[in-house]
Amino acid sequence: MAETTTKETNLRQANAKATAVGVVSEKDLKIVTEDGKNKVTGHITVKTSDVNFVKYNVNVNEKTKAGTDNKTYAGIQTVMNEYKSIAEVGEEEATKVRVTGDISPFTDKQSGEKKVAYKSNFFNRLKSDEDYEPHAEFAVEVFISGINPELDADGVETGRIVVSGWMPTYNGIEPIDLVAEGEVGQAVDSGFEVGQTVEFYGDIINNRIETVTEIPVKIGKPRRKVKVDYKSDLIITGASEPYEEGITPEVPYVADTIQAAIQERANRLEEAKAKAQSGAKASTAKPSGAAHGRSLGF
Repeated sequence: MAETTTKETNLRQANAKATAVGVVSEKDLKIVTEDGKNKVTGHITVKTSDVNFVKYNVNVNEKTKAGTDNKTYAGIQTVMNEYKSIAEVGEEEATKVRVTGDISPFTDKQSGEKKVAYKSNFFNRLKSDEDYEPHAEFAVEVFISGINPELDADGVETGRIVVSGWMPTYNGIEPIDLVAEGEVGQAVDSGFEVGQTVEFYGDIINNRIETVTEIPVKIGKPRRKVKVDYKSDLIITGASEPYEEGITPEVPYVADTIQAAIQERANRLEEAKAKAQSGAKASTAKPSGAAHGRSLGF
């Protein structure tokens, strides 16, 4: 049997943290049972300013893989039963929280746009005597694949710089875009190159966009259909030195390994597409990966 080489197994999962301090805006959690096992699923939205809302997805099993009680499950039950949202009691009485979570980049299947989701199972109530400084911040390791000017819908440069990259995750590898503005944008443009591994950090700007559509009816008032979307930007405010093997504590990602993981991702997506078209189920096996301007060919 021929030996198979899988470079993807060398990819470590990237650090990708999303922290927030704010007030609980919405809370939608419920206990569900799957295959005889209970878990809490849903989301909590944290308001950090009048226009900034960060939605954290929640998914906590009652039992660990070993069958013992999951301590995190008890904590989430406390969140369900005791934490109050603005939607429930108004902003003055809503629970102020500190959240430690993760960034999950993904590609929207319909639009093809690169997006990010946030997830966390760890919510801590702020005590009444704690300083309350609302904010939402990120820190993420990225293999840089492109540094280019941002263009608007008409193809005109906005003045911002887009850092495109690849982020190895628990489920494989995903593309992610970060944005730099002003002097930081100039520093990023001149200070980094494609192919480098860098930890960027900055602010999560996640605006809640509510679209209301009126549906005509024959009798009575028109019905209102409300659609809520979140427009997310990860705004760079700082960055580490580029990782260098033997120099920085963190080891950089290798371009060949990243490219192999990208190809594995493409193969997996093609397989899923083909099976969806044929009506068969896609494989559930996890992958092994964890104009001006410059861009790599992958």
